[in-house]
Amino acid sequence: MEIAAALFSAGGLASLGLVFKAMQEKRDGFNQARAQHIDDLEKWRTEANKALREMQEVADYWRRVAADFEHQLRSNGLTPNTTATKPDSTAH
Repeated sequence: MEIAAALFSAGGLASLGLVFKAMQEKRDGFNQARAQHIDDLEKWRTEANKALREMQEVADYWRRVAADFEHQLRSNGLTPNTTATKPDSTAH
């Protein structure tokens, strides 16, 4: 009974209010940190995808250049030598 009286007194209610407020602030802080982490992950994913597209464009460019040179050689009766090897599909 004394505990209930202490909790429902003015000081007890103020203390409960402070505890409740502290819990809300902690939850809000956690939610803000989580939202920031999600934003960061989205930004990093976008940057990584952009870098991947740029690297693919460069690789595609050089692949087209090589194909053009091979075509020019074959069109003039030459067989291009290559050191490229096909990847072994059973190695994985």
